[in-house]
Amino acid sequence: MNLDLRELTEFPAEVILESEADSNEYGIEGIAFRDLMKIRLNIQKVDNEYYCHGTVAAPVEQECSRCLSLFENDLTGDLSFSVRMQEVKPAQAYDEEGEIFFVRSGEPILELNEIIRQSLILSLPLKPLCHQDCKGLCPNCGVNLNEESCDCKDEETDERWEGLRGLLE
Repeated sequence: MNLDLRELTEFPAEVILESEADSNEYGIEGIAFRDLMKIRLNIQKVDNEYYCHGTVAAPVEQECSRCLSLFENDLTGDLSFSVRMQEVKPAQAYDEEGEIFFVRSGEPILELNEIIRQSLILSLPLKPLCHQDCKGLCPNCGVNLNEESCDCKDEETDERWEGLRGLLE
């Protein structure tokens, strides 16, 4: 996805970009994009520098970490970066922190794919759940406990603790 700064004439500017997301293009493991990705940016300009702040929203399909079923989720991440116009040899370069992007004055087009990818990775939940009260899988037979119940006995006893069992009764 590209941001063309030539299209902006008045500042502050609000830009909304939509694109069909491709899982291979962003390379985020464990998710599959299912619809249009939407980016909303607020852009300010001071001299030859553009300050961009906004959000990216992407509907995705993930695997639940408890029951392993696929579920739909919306990832939302923050974007914050600066673009500086100057004469540089490469078409697009970054500073050491990756927060300031240098583009040629004659070609003010910025590729946003890496910025989007990093933002979405940071918005991924540590343990994705299909719903908060997901029961997961039975550790003995592997049945999805959200869909059906099983007759497995949960009681595995450790004979070292048998002497204390009498205290509970």
